[in-house]
Amino acid sequence: MPARPRTLPSDVTELLARHRGVLTTSVALAAGIHEGRLRRLRDAGLLTRVAPRCYVSTVNLGAASPWERHRLHAAAFVLSRDQPVFLTGWSAVVTFDLPTVGSPPRLPQALRSAAFRASTQATQFGIIRAVCIPAGQARRLGDVSVMSRQWAVADVARSSPIPDALVVADAAAQSGADLHEAVRHMAGWPGVHRARWVAEHADALAESPLETLGRFTCIQFDLPMPVSNAWVGADRPEFRVDGLWPYHWVASEADGAIKYDNRSDASRIVARQTEREWRLRRLGLDIGRYDWDLASRDRPELARRFAALLRDNPARQQPVRWWKHHPDAGPIEPQPHDWPSPWPVSFVLPAGWNT
Repeated sequence: MPARPRTLPSDVTELLARHRGVLTTSVALAAGIHEGRLRRLRDAGLLTRVAPRCYVSTVNLGAASPWERHRLHAAAFVLSRDQPVFLTGWSAVVTFDLPTVGSPPRLPQALRSAAFRASTQATQFGIIRAVCIPAGQARRLGDVSVMSRQWAVADVARSSPIPDALVVADAAAQSGADLHEAVRHMAGWPGVHRARWVAEHADALAESPLETLGRFTCIQFDLPMPVSNAWVGADRPEFRVDGLWPYHWVASEADGAIKYDNRSDASRIVARQTEREWRLRRLGLDIGRYDWDLASRDRPELARRFAALLRDNPARQQPVRWWKHHPDAGPIEPQPHDWPSPWPVSFVLPAGWNT
């Protein structure tokens, strides 16, 4: 009787890595690995079966974050289906490696063409809704069938808290996704007004969830809107600030803990940041810093701080010199439509926006 294996063989490990952590029996067989061998590795506790004919590394599954576990289960769910289904909503978001907020859904979410079956199907591995899938909105990401980025964002926005959906929408817009296109295909769907609002207010210049939540604070509490990631400098573009109120000569800086945590060069990062802030203040800017706890858990307090900064620095006739950031060209001259109002815009949020 062969000895019980204690580690995953290198050929299985290689296949798992090549297929983003999920190995199907068909892929394994094509590589010369029979299902009986996979079952023995499962019995040894080295592989875990997460859907019919789909296996993942037990060690990796145990060490995965809740969202990574959801991604693995979602991929296995669509790979195990006999008829094509496409991940949607948060299941598609995490598959595209877009930002996620909060806790993942209990089960993967997928769509199938209503031509196959017109009803919703709930299984122990995931939920499938039947819809008319528009041309160009379904695709493959590696082995996995998934709806487009813009569709995933619109589906999330229909039923998720607006701040969470806006985080994903900003990231998708930055990658070039046309959010309005997906929304047009959802006319008459429940919650489509929420998706339309998110598409309208997404900002492709926001570069992190923290920046998005800082901007949303201004929307929620009716404050003047900042420009995302604007360049400033005395005679030329020198520094980018996360948010800029040019008429108030005020900038916001989103402090992500990832900048400092577990880094051997943390002291150098802090020193560079201190020097940068000194030079920004020499330009005449007042600076407001905020972190994840404020932006995600205590936006009323963040709004009070923003409001105090703007109150202490009333709008001037002459704005600070600034440049718009272009992802490819870098700093460019802002056009008239790029300038924010120095006054509150008074956005109307969808009813029930925080649920």
